[in-house]
Amino acid sequence: MDEQTRFRAALAGLQALAEKQGGSLSLEDVQDCLSDMELDGEQLQMVHAYLAGKGIRVEGAVLPEREIPPYTEEEQEFLKQYQKELKYLRKQPEDLLPDLYERAADGDAEAKKLLTEHYMENVLRLAEEYAHGSLLLQDLVQEGSLGLMTGVDTLGLLDGTLSVEEYLEAEIRRALQEALRNQEEARDTGAQITEKLNRLADSVTELTEDLGREVTPDELSLYLDMPLEEIEDLLRIAGETIETAEQKEN
Repeated sequence: MDEQTRFRAALAGLQALAEKQGGSLSLEDVQDCLSDMELDGEQLQMVHAYLAGKGIRVEGAVLPEREIPPYTEEEQEFLKQYQKELKYLRKQPEDLLPDLYERAADGDAEAKKLLTEHYMENVLRLAEEYAHGSLLLQDLVQEGSLGLMTGVDTLGLLDGTLSVEEYLEAEIRRALQEALRNQEEARDTGAQITEKLNRLADSVTELTEDLGREVTPDELSLYLDMPLEEIEDLLRIAGETIETAEQKEN
């Protein structure tokens, strides 16, 4: 395994570890995972910045300063309205929280509702940490809210390793990270489909010129070494922008 492959594997391992630890790592976690690589301070700082870009906190890490872009007009309007709505949510006195935790863990619906309202402010705070990326702030808040509700619903699973606050924050972060990961995967899939469509269009042009006639999906399948079903799916996506002999006959 070459050094670049080992480095990518180490980053993937750090992301997996962070997911288990509620979205955070220690400096020791990073150093242990990269111990067999000779990275200087600047390179380690770049690793910390990369992890931060993935929504992973490295406790104690000093990140290079970066200019945070402003929210879009749509996000600003959402933030203004959401902050107004937060004022109407019921915050609970600290001395009542332990009883609410216990009742929610036992399945009490009213306790779950009160705890969800109590911690909604945390959803916005955490969502803003992940903002200015591939998802709008309002989408992050929505996903974070679902994570909070999941956490409240599963309080009965707490084993004592985390406090309730730590557990709920971990569930919110997990939901935010999963939403960003799904968005990145969807974007990658879209890019792959676009690349295949471009290859298909180029191949249709090349084969048409070589054969002196319209090509068939079967010929494209052989030419591109691609399953016929995939060719047909791509042609359906392309619609009228890519025509073959069979499409003209139909």
